[in-house]
Amino acid sequence: MSDKVLMPKKLSAENGAKYKLIGEFNQHIKVICPACDNDEDKQEDCEVCNYTGEFAFEVPVSWTTIKAIYAKAVALFGEEQQQ
Repeated sequence: MSDKVLMPKKLSAENGAKYKLIGEFNQHIKVICPACDNDEDKQEDCEVCNYTGEFAFEVPVSWTTIKAIYAKAVALFGEEQQQ
């Protein structure tokens, strides 16, 4: 059994990739709490960050970034087939 698969050279809405991949990947982002600004004195009373000085949230990876990563993978691994 081969460890290779046939895939399109580019991701697009037309080939269904956008529909299938949008929202599949997220990035974990930490930010300093804007309510207490990571100030230890204010932090003691801050309910926004649960007294930690920062909070995290998930941000979806953009479609543009997904396409760029895929294009780079195709460029790198597609060369193996041509040799």
